Amino acid sequence: VENKLKLVIPHKRNYTSPANAGEWSAKMPESVVGLSGSCVLIPCTFSYPENEKTYTEFTGIWYKEYSAVVYNTDTSKIAGSFKGRTSLIGDLRQNDCSLKINSLSSSDAGSFMFRTEMKYFKYSYGEKVSIIVKGKRNLFNKKEVTSGKPVTATCAVSHSCPSDLPKVTWSHHGKQSSPSQPQNHGQWKLTSYNLTFTPSREDHNKHLSCTAEFKGKTLTGYKTLKVKCKSAITEYYLTGPLLNYFNMEKKYTHQLIS
Repeated sequence: VENKLKLVIPHKRNYTSPANAGEWSAKMPESVVGLSGSCVLIPCTFSYPENEKTYTEFTGIWYKEYSAVVYNTDTSKIAGSFKGRTSLIGDLRQNDCSLKINSLSSSDAGSFMFRTEMKYFKYSYGEKVSIIVKGKRNLFNKKEVTSGKPVTATCAVSHSCPSDLPKVTWSHHGKQSSPSQPQNHGQWKLTSYNLTFTPSREDHNKHLSCTAEFKGKTLTGYKTLKVKCKSAITEYYLTGPLLNYFNMEKKYTHQLIS
C-alpha cells in the first residue's frame, strides 16, 4: 500500500438576498477570502427599476469603507492604492458587477460596496462584502515513512485567483504529477500537486518542501521527514591468520541498516 503525505500551503460562503428584477438590489457574498499576493474575485449581480426603459450605458463604481474608490469606469478616479490593480470582469449591461483585485495585501481587508450610475438614476447599494486576507497556511500531516519504500507527497495549494494558478516546485527529486482539478472551498480554490519519490536514510530529519510562486509572492510549505530504516540481522564469520594462530574462529553478528 502506497504511503501518503499531505501538505497544505491554506469558508463557508454566505450570500445576501438575491437581486430581483425591477428592484434596487444586489447579490454578492457576505465575505470572500483572498490569499496575500494573489488576486481575489467578488461575484456580483445587480438589478434596478427598469421603468420600461432599456439602458445601454452604465458607470460602475466600487468603494471601500464608503470612501476610497476601488474601481470606477473612469479610471482616473480610482484611489492610488488600488490604481492598476482592479478590473470589472462582469458586463454591466448584463447586470454583472463582478470585481477582480490583483496583488492582494493585508491593507485591502475591509468592507466593499457597489454603486451604479446611468442616464436617469444613481444608486449606492446597501449590500456589502467583506474581504478577508490570509497569509500562508502550512498544514502537513505528521507521518513516518520507510526507507526504500515509495511515498507520494501532496502539496495542496490554496489560492483565490483561478485565472492565475501558482507555479509549484519541490525540494526533492521524484515523479511529479499534473495538478488536479481545483476544488471549491468557499472563495478558496484547492489544487493538489503530487510528488512520488523513494526516501532513503539520508533523508531522515531533512525538510521536504513545496514552493508555490504567485504573482508578487512566494509561499513555502514543508515537512520534516521521519524516515524509518528497514533492518536485517546478518551473521558472518571472520577468519584469518591471527584467528587461525589461536586455532579459533570468531562469529560476528551485525545489524545492517538500509
